[in-house]
Amino acid sequence: MSEGFIYEEGSQIVINTRSVQVESLRNDERFIINDQEVSVERVELASDFLRDIPYSTTKMVYRVTINQFHVNRDLSFQLVCGEDEYFFAIEDDFLRLLENRDVVELINRMSPRVEILSHSESATEVEAQIDKQQVNYLLQPEIQSLSANELTDKKSFYIVLNQFSKETSELGLFRLLPDGNSSFRKVKVDDVDEQQASEKPVAIIVHGLVSSISDAYFSLFDYLQKDFDVYGFEYLTVNEFISDSGELFAGELGRLKKKYPDKEIMIVSHSMGGLVSRSAASKHGAKIDQLIMAGTPNHGSLLISVPILARLCLVVNGAFGNGRNSIKSEDFWDLVRVKKLRGLEDLANDSGFVSELNSTDRLDADKKYFAITGKYLGLSNDILVNIDNMISVNEIKMPHISTSWNHFNYYEGESVENYVGEAIRYLK
Repeated sequence: MSEGFIYEEGSQIVINTRSVQVESLRNDERFIINDQEVSVERVELASDFLRDIPYSTTKMVYRVTINQFHVNRDLSFQLVCGEDEYFFAIEDDFLRLLENRDVVELINRMSPRVEILSHSESATEVEAQIDKQQVNYLLQPEIQSLSANELTDKKSFYIVLNQFSKETSELGLFRLLPDGNSSFRKVKVDDVDEQQASEKPVAIIVHGLVSSISDAYFSLFDYLQKDFDVYGFEYLTVNEFISDSGELFAGELGRLKKKYPDKEIMIVSHSMGGLVSRSAASKHGAKIDQLIMAGTPNHGSLLISVPILARLCLVVNGAFGNGRNSIKSEDFWDLVRVKKLRGLEDLANDSGFVSELNSTDRLDADKKYFAITGKYLGLSNDILVNIDNMISVNEIKMPHISTSWNHFNYYEGESVENYVGEAIRYLK
């Protein structure tokens, strides 16, 4: 590879951020590729979205502008960065729309114009590609509200280089204990003081995709602690097979059951957490007395495309910031650097995992499952999962309740007592 910072190779533009010349770009670099004028300019963006991306510091942002853009003409990018860095690309108008923070409405209107790139490592550097198809995706926004004079032949997107700060997540089962007026602390089960145990039954919160047991679950915790000893289960979600997470959960449940053999165990899960719980019980023999599932895609996600689901995960975590979703460091690293995402693939409609789970975990009158569904804007889905998908397994429906929650705010607010309370009363 050339030692230059930015240069043209055929129909490809190379940006090598490892080059000693990286600081030499003052205004912009211009190229003519297949009769398209392409300029690359290093810019500084005061973007809340970029600032709030978890575990990341934005090092460089490049604006790519193309005059007389043609979808059928070749144009691609080769990007080079360091081992603790990653690239992604985002369409200009989409980034501006993200600044209003109404992410749910934004996602409902259009597919996220973000490209998460596959990174390959060598001994000295990391490479990523933006191919012709990805360039076309980034430069064809479907935002119907744009005025006519904005829909010109000049189109732009940004290439963002971030430096990643890794943290190690502790996985497994934790006891959740009050910690002030609006938060809780997590204590590893083996470290729980016996005096903190009670005669109450056990309720375990199992989070969903790209999440963790954080303060976003405080309303649920606060309601459950009145009648239960409350626990939370932490696991990896992006590049871990759901069945492997189910096996980890089953092992933790077995140890808890050995410690408290006479206690009933109720699971209160969100999204992927319901599939992890079902897998723990049906495939790995865990003893679960009741299972409440909110937004669980029992036949796979409404978004059957893994790339679209990955884009959505990046947007939601960047726009909501660390406080709300609290994606784990390892999950985020896999999301932005790994091409084959096993957890996301397990979520796809009619995936091999979902089909196998449904064939072994069949509903019957004795199975104490309950579904909580969200109807976003009165529609038949919660943005990500169709209601029929949540309430049935192999065309057999389970008891369920419909709420006004959407996929991103299940278990939040004062309505927790009404909705979760109804589920608990039914299952008892």
